[in-house]
Amino acid sequence: MNGVIVIGTSMLLSVAGLLAVRRCVSVAWLRRHHEAASHFFLMVGTLYAVLIAFAIFVVWTESKEAGTNLEHEATELADLSRLSTAMPDPLRREITAALMEYLNSVVEEEFPNMQQGGDSQRTWTAVQHLWDVYGTSQPETPRLQAYFAESLKHLTQLSDYRRSRLFTSHGTVPAVLWQLLVSGAILLIAFSYSVGQESVWSQAAMVGALAGILACSLFLIKSLDNPYSGVTRVTPQPFMLELQHVRSRMPK
Repeated sequence: MNGVIVIGTSMLLSVAGLLAVRRCVSVAWLRRHHEAASHFFLMVGTLYAVLIAFAIFVVWTESKEAGTNLEHEATELADLSRLSTAMPDPLRREITAALMEYLNSVVEEEFPNMQQGGDSQRTWTAVQHLWDVYGTSQPETPRLQAYFAESLKHLTQLSDYRRSRLFTSHGTVPAVLWQLLVSGAILLIAFSYSVGQESVWSQAAMVGALAGILACSLFLIKSLDNPYSGVTRVTPQPFMLELQHVRSRMPK
């Protein structure tokens, strides 16, 4: 719904700007300057098309990598849960409870907070609790020591994947690039007013279509800039699925 409002408003404002220009400037004057303006419009349009294509490619790649990173994080949790089945019963219960708290905190608090680029103190506490559980344990047999060492590797990977997830939620498009994208779109629409077409409503339709395409492209970049918000956001579905699996491995 927000995208429809943004695109519709951009189209209406661009058409309103055209009508205001046509009230103040005659068609004959526009035709006298049409050739020079069209060359400049073509040059700016080409450069802007390259810029916006690059921005879409970058944010789309980051969004796909965010989804892959999330799957890797869920996989590390699954590996930790499976490795915990070889641990003695008191330690196994503690590890399983810590993993469930981590999963619940991410799904219930951290994912909603990441939509605004934030995190969750509850999840930070859950991560630290996981490290404390493994840090205070002392496996005695060689078999348990092997499982324990492998678990520490997966716990380290889990922490790294979570840190990457939090960094990605802050967005990748800098403010300077946003200013360039928005100002470029406004400049293109402004130069489209220089077309000296006899029918103002025919020109208004073309200007509105141009504004709609530009607004749609900018909205897509904005939606993909933070992979955890917007219409194409990454969902915590892998964590919700893994939560069921971890719960099923809870010792009876």
